[in-house]
Amino acid sequence: MANIIDYVSWRGDLTTEQAPLGEIDALIFSYLSYMPFDGIVPPSFDGSVTLAEAAQRLLDGGLSGGAIMDSEKNDHQLLALLRDSARFGGMRVAGYASHVDGEAEQQFAAVTFLPESGPAFAAFRGTDDSVVGWKEDFNLAFSSETPSQRDAVAYAEEAARHISGKLILGGHSKGGNLAVYAGIFAGEAAADRLVAVYNFDGPGFNEAVLASPAFLQRNLPIHTFVPQTSVIGILLWHAEPFAVVRSDGVGVWQHNPYTWQLMGGRFTRMDARSSSSQLAEETIKNWISDLSAGERQQVIDGIYSVLSVSDGRRVADLFEPHNVVAILRAAGGMDAKTRGAIAEAFRLLGASLREAVPEFMGRTAEEIRQRLGTAEKDGGAHD
Repeated sequence: MANIIDYVSWRGDLTTEQAPLGEIDALIFSYLSYMPFDGIVPPSFDGSVTLAEAAQRLLDGGLSGGAIMDSEKNDHQLLALLRDSARFGGMRVAGYASHVDGEAEQQFAAVTFLPESGPAFAAFRGTDDSVVGWKEDFNLAFSSETPSQRDAVAYAEEAARHISGKLILGGHSKGGNLAVYAGIFAGEAAADRLVAVYNFDGPGFNEAVLASPAFLQRNLPIHTFVPQTSVIGILLWHAEPFAVVRSDGVGVWQHNPYTWQLMGGRFTRMDARSSSSQLAEETIKNWISDLSAGERQQVIDGIYSVLSVSDGRRVADLFEPHNVVAILRAAGGMDAKTRGAIAEAFRLLGASLREAVPEFMGRTAEEIRQRLGTAEKDGGAHD
């Protein structure tokens, strides 16, 4: 099976005028938002570099570890192919924004690609390896608007002011959530320019955000894709349907875009997600539904306060021996109210799992019986 590297090898000779942007291009742009474009792509929309120039500078500077999930080898191969392709090499890249604010609990980055033909594409970065980035993800469960969502709206409006023509928004993981949020809540001047939003395995929204007038009234094509064993993209609630993509990854590693399978210019689709993904969705949503917004915030803030006592800036740092000791010590000193809230949350999580498993197993058994019955009828018709 093929992935985005094969796509660039196959289709790289076709310009965007010969073959307009599609869903695979959208995933590539969304993934490129993870690249460290600092000092390479101008922050202004008035200046730009070609993608070929940006790719070469990234390759010259090295990409230790890769953009996400230890993807260094794949990233080098992808960037080299993009640099040398007629489709991507000559397009301009502009408007790079990136900042992390621990106090505001924000991790945000975005960049815009300007193809020689067709709409511009503003891509929002997903969660990186920073602890604060993960905290902001968890805040989606109770917050009406996170700092990154607010900045995503402002970024989309700024891009629309400086770029003529149509605009597409997209992102992977949290970046997909930001793209949808910006598409829904951007002002009318920007909204009139938007032609589509792409969400690649990005989490949904809490109940209050989905019930807001803007979400209920905005009519915008939203294309959401998740791998068959999605864990991230099924979190919280989605107003739009999603397509299921075949991945050759295992478990949570299916979140990595390099594992997504495609044929030609389209993803290889599946009829349904895996049973483990469906079970995880039911369990988590049942659990969250049992917690009020205030309870969700208390639990998340309590856990984050414990993790914050470590010296770790990155998630991987939390597992350093001295940080583990510090975290355990902080957990033991947690105030009784917070400790009780966390304990109750985990009790509810266990209850949600016990509730979801029988329901899921019963439904699965019924589906099997129905399929067997259909097979028997089909077999009888051919006798």
